[in-house]
Amino acid sequence: MKVWIDLFSGDEMVSDSYKMQLIFNDACLEVQAKYITKGSDAIAIASDDVVDDNEDGETVINIVDAHKLEECQLSKKDFMALVKPYLKKVSTHLAENGKEERVAEFKKGATEMIKFIVGKFDEMQIFTGTSFDTEAGLAFSYTKDGETEPVFMFFNDGYKEEKYWSNTFRLK
Repeated sequence: MKVWIDLFSGDEMVSDSYKMQLIFNDACLEVQAKYITKGSDAIAIASDDVVDDNEDGETVINIVDAHKLEECQLSKKDFMALVKPYLKKVSTHLAENGKEERVAEFKKGATEMIKFIVGKFDEMQIFTGTSFDTEAGLAFSYTKDGETEPVFMFFNDGYKEEKYWSNTFRLK
């Protein structure tokens, strides 16, 4: 399994357990999430049985639950104040780590992603990792028109991919 770890906070943000694609010049990792019910002991015995998913359980978003993401409330002004220095940190990291050619494409794609987020800001939920470090990578969630499940967006270049052999062993 691959896990995306934030470069600056070290928080685990998402894994390849979900359907994902790169968009906005590969600057954005778009990940499809699902609502799940935790703690429900209802079981459908036959295919005709109807199970009330809300019975005895709590409905959560699978990515938020699995990676222990924390929702944070930011105004559009706060978001813009945080994202500018973050983009500079990512660009500097890319340049210092032999990826100078990626900086221009990252900036172009990240600008498109920010315009998209700002355009849908009232529909967005914003999440941090477990450290609640708002100056590190943030996750943005919204529901696409005509869909019922949320989609998450991550600044792809602000993460490193790590491979795990199991839940306890990292492969380097």
